[in-house]
Amino acid sequence: MIDARLYDVTLRDGNHALRHTLSSEFVTEYCRKADESGVWAVEVGHGNGLGASSYLVGKSIESDTALLQAARESLKHAKLAVHTIPGFATIKRDLIPALDLGVEIFRVATHVTEADVSQKHIEFLSNKEVVVHGVLMMSHMTDISGLITQAKLMKKFGASAVILMDSAGYFTPIDVTQRISALKNEIDIEVGFHAHNNLGLGVGNALSAVQQGASLIDGASMGLGAGAGNAQLENIVAAGSRESIFDSEIYQFLQMSKLVEDSYPDNLPRTSSSSTQSGLAGVFSGYAPQVRAISEELGLDSGILWKEMASRKLVAGQESMIREIAQDLMNL
Repeated sequence: MIDARLYDVTLRDGNHALRHTLSSEFVTEYCRKADESGVWAVEVGHGNGLGASSYLVGKSIESDTALLQAARESLKHAKLAVHTIPGFATIKRDLIPALDLGVEIFRVATHVTEADVSQKHIEFLSNKEVVVHGVLMMSHMTDISGLITQAKLMKKFGASAVILMDSAGYFTPIDVTQRISALKNEIDIEVGFHAHNNLGLGVGNALSAVQQGASLIDGASMGLGAGAGNAQLENIVAAGSRESIFDSEIYQFLQMSKLVEDSYPDNLPRTSSSSTQSGLAGVFSGYAPQVRAISEELGLDSGILWKEMASRKLVAGQESMIREIAQDLMNL
């Protein structure tokens, strides 16, 4: 059996799909089920992480504190984790309260070419009694050499693992194989992988990462997540059991999925022409609602908008640029 742990992002990345309407009541119910599944950790919060609730990227209906308290009270075996992006989150306002609430794993995330931005947060957290991971988002937007350079910076700052996020669902299994293998050969800390499903390859990419030595694998129940969603957690377990990667019992994962499906039937991600276009373009999956709305409003082909966003190298957090780009295209 391969040594890999499952990291559940349903209650964080899934909040994108819910337009940040995740409730503490649902967090409580979901965490009770997840705690019995054998997942290593459950990540909770706003889709963009601690401190991100805003009118620009989406206002949460409940505070970080309320969601984390609900999770903390319900998790007895799985670890409580958070996603944090420097700029959205600050040490005093967000990290210290999360520490006080009992968060055990902090993932500090930056754009793939900007690992230096994570230094202050990683160094602060690495001196606490918590697990600290560095996260490289939009990891297709640099070559393998650049990826290794950025991962080494996060290790230098004190991260015990580096997680590659395929935020746009751009990778194929070959891409994943090459990048995970290169990182495993170059850095002596854990490597993890976070797949999105824009091209329908999320589960296959996750399993490819495990085969190359990734020991932390992200997934979400029913794929709940931005754009076309994450790799489906229950399918990672099911397919992984066939390849002797995971030995978890599927029953509890199906119960978690049923809870998501029954509670949010209108928010379940699916592949669509727009999500496929975003995957091919290599643009952040979470922009799909804005691209759809603006394209329909202006009578603009969404595929053209996705391509132009890609040419301008838009990254997460630049929602305000989408309308500006669309208007520029209309004026051509």
